[in-house]
Amino acid sequence: MKIRLISLFACTALLSAAAPPQADGLQGEWRNTKNTVHLKVAPCGTAMCGTVTWAGDEQRADARKGSGRDLIGSVILRDLRRQNDGTWRGKVFVPDINTNASGTVTIVNGNMIRVSGCTVLGLVCKTQHWHRLK
Repeated sequence: MKIRLISLFACTALLSAAAPPQADGLQGEWRNTKNTVHLKVAPCGTAMCGTVTWAGDEQRADARKGSGRDLIGSVILRDLRRQNDGTWRGKVFVPDINTNASGTVTIVNGNMIRVSGCTVLGLVCKTQHWHRLK
Protein backbone atom coordinates (compact mmCIF):
# COMPACT_ATOMS: atom_id res chain seq x y z
CA MET A 1 0.00 0.00 0.00
CA LYS A 2 2.81 2.43 0.88
CA ILE A 3 4.56 1.70 -2.41
CA ARG A 4 1.39 2.49 -4.36
CA LEU A 5 0.94 5.79 -2.54
CA ILE A 6 4.56 6.75 -3.12
CA SER A 7 4.23 5.80 -6.79
CA LEU A 8 1.03 7.84 -7.10
CA PHE A 9 2.67 10.93 -5.56
CA ALA A 10 5.77 10.51 -7.72
CA CYS A 11 3.70 10.23 -10.91
CA THR A 12 1.63 13.26 -9.96
CA ALA A 13 4.76 15.30 -9.25
CA LEU A 14 6.32 14.30 -12.58
CA LEU A 15 3.19 15.11 -14.55
CA SER A 16 2.77 18.51 -12.92
CA ALA A 17 6.46 19.35 -13.46
CA ALA A 18 6.19 18.53 -17.17
CA ALA A 19 2.88 20.32 -17.72
CA PRO A 20 2.90 23.70 -19.42
CA PRO A 21 2.28 26.67 -17.12
CA GLN A 22 -1.18 28.16 -16.64
CA ALA A 23 -0.93 31.49 -18.41
CA ASP A 24 -3.84 33.20 -16.61
CA GLY A 25 -4.27 35.88 -19.29
CA LEU A 26 -0.64 36.24 -20.32
CA GLN A 27 -0.79 33.97 -23.35
CA GLY A 28 -1.63 35.65 -26.65
CA GLU A 29 -0.52 38.29 -29.14
CA TRP A 30 0.68 41.67 -27.84
CA ARG A 31 1.92 44.95 -29.38
CA ASN A 32 4.03 47.67 -27.85
CA THR A 33 2.48 51.11 -27.28
CA LYS A 34 3.85 52.54 -30.54
CA ASN A 35 2.70 49.42 -32.44
CA THR A 36 6.20 48.88 -33.82
CA VAL A 37 6.73 45.36 -32.40
CA HIS A 38 4.32 42.43 -32.03
CA LEU A 39 4.97 39.59 -29.62
CA LYS A 40 3.42 36.16 -29.19
CA VAL A 41 3.47 34.86 -25.61
CA ALA A 42 3.05 31.09 -25.33
CA PRO A 43 4.21 28.15 -23.23
CA CYS A 44 7.77 26.95 -23.87
CA GLY A 45 8.45 23.87 -21.80
CA THR A 46 7.55 24.56 -18.19
CA ALA A 47 7.72 28.36 -18.56
CA MET A 48 6.28 31.07 -20.80
CA CYS A 49 8.18 32.81 -23.60
CA GLY A 50 7.55 35.80 -25.85
CA THR A 51 8.65 35.66 -29.48
CA VAL A 52 8.61 38.62 -31.88
CA THR A 53 6.20 37.94 -34.75
CA TRP A 54 6.34 41.34 -36.50
CA ALA A 55 8.44 44.49 -36.25
CA GLY A 56 8.85 47.78 -38.08
CA ASP A 57 11.85 48.39 -40.31
CA GLU A 58 13.56 50.75 -37.84
CA GLN A 59 13.24 48.26 -34.96
CA ARG A 60 14.55 45.44 -37.16
CA ALA A 61 17.54 47.57 -38.20
CA ASP A 62 18.30 48.49 -34.57
CA ALA A 63 18.19 44.81 -33.56
CA ARG A 64 20.50 43.77 -36.43
CA LYS A 65 22.90 46.57 -35.50
CA GLY A 66 22.95 45.59 -31.82
CA SER A 67 22.76 41.80 -31.88
CA GLY A 68 23.50 40.87 -35.48
CA ARG A 69 20.16 39.04 -35.69
CA ASP A 70 16.78 39.78 -37.17
CA LEU A 71 14.25 40.88 -34.59
CA ILE A 72 11.47 38.73 -36.06
CA GLY A 73 11.71 35.29 -34.48
CA SER A 74 13.76 36.54 -31.53
CA VAL A 75 12.68 35.29 -28.11
CA ILE A 76 12.71 38.48 -26.07
CA LEU A 77 10.86 37.09 -23.02
CA ARG A 78 12.00 33.73 -21.71
CA ASP A 79 11.77 31.51 -18.66
CA LEU A 80 8.78 33.47 -17.36
CA ARG A 81 7.47 31.74 -14.28
CA ARG A 82 4.42 32.77 -12.29
CA GLN A 83 5.19 34.11 -8.82
CA ASN A 84 2.99 33.96 -5.72
CA ASP A 85 2.14 37.66 -6.11
CA GLY A 86 0.71 37.04 -9.62
CA THR A 87 3.63 38.53 -11.54
CA TRP A 88 5.80 36.57 -13.95
CA ARG A 89 9.59 36.64 -13.55
CA GLY A 90 12.20 35.61 -16.07
CA LYS A 91 14.63 37.10 -18.57
CA VAL A 92 14.17 39.94 -21.05
CA PHE A 93 16.42 40.10 -24.11
CA VAL A 94 17.12 43.63 -25.38
CA PRO A 95 18.27 43.03 -28.97
CA ASP A 96 19.35 46.58 -29.84
CA ILE A 97 22.03 46.43 -27.12
CA ASN A 98 22.42 42.61 -27.21
CA THR A 99 21.77 42.27 -23.47
CA ASN A 100 19.75 40.00 -21.22
CA ALA A 101 18.05 41.53 -18.19
CA SER A 102 16.08 40.27 -15.24
CA GLY A 103 12.46 40.86 -16.08
CA THR A 104 9.00 41.04 -14.55
CA VAL A 105 5.72 40.88 -16.42
CA THR A 106 2.62 42.15 -14.67
CA ILE A 107 -0.87 41.69 -16.05
CA VAL A 108 -2.44 45.14 -15.68
CA ASN A 109 -5.80 44.00 -17.07
CA GLY A 110 -7.10 41.64 -19.76
CA ASN A 111 -5.77 43.90 -22.51
CA MET A 112 -2.50 45.26 -21.09
CA ILE A 113 0.71 43.91 -19.59
CA ARG A 114 3.65 45.80 -18.11
CA VAL A 115 7.12 44.45 -18.89
CA SER A 116 9.98 45.72 -16.73
CA GLY A 117 13.63 44.79 -17.02
CA CYS A 118 16.80 45.79 -15.20
CA THR A 119 20.47 45.34 -16.09
CA VAL A 120 23.76 46.40 -14.49
CA LEU A 121 22.90 45.25 -10.97
CA GLY A 122 19.45 46.79 -11.19
CA LEU A 123 20.79 50.29 -11.86
CA VAL A 124 19.47 50.57 -15.44
CA CYS A 125 15.76 49.73 -15.73
CA LYS A 126 13.07 50.18 -18.36
CA THR A 127 9.34 49.53 -18.39
CA GLN A 128 7.07 49.10 -21.41
CA HIS A 129 3.34 48.56 -21.68
CA TRP A 130 2.07 46.03 -24.20
CA HIS A 131 -1.50 45.88 -25.49
CA ARG A 132 -3.38 42.76 -26.54
CA LEU A 133 -3.96 42.42 -30.26
CA LYS A 134 -7.57 41.63 -31.08
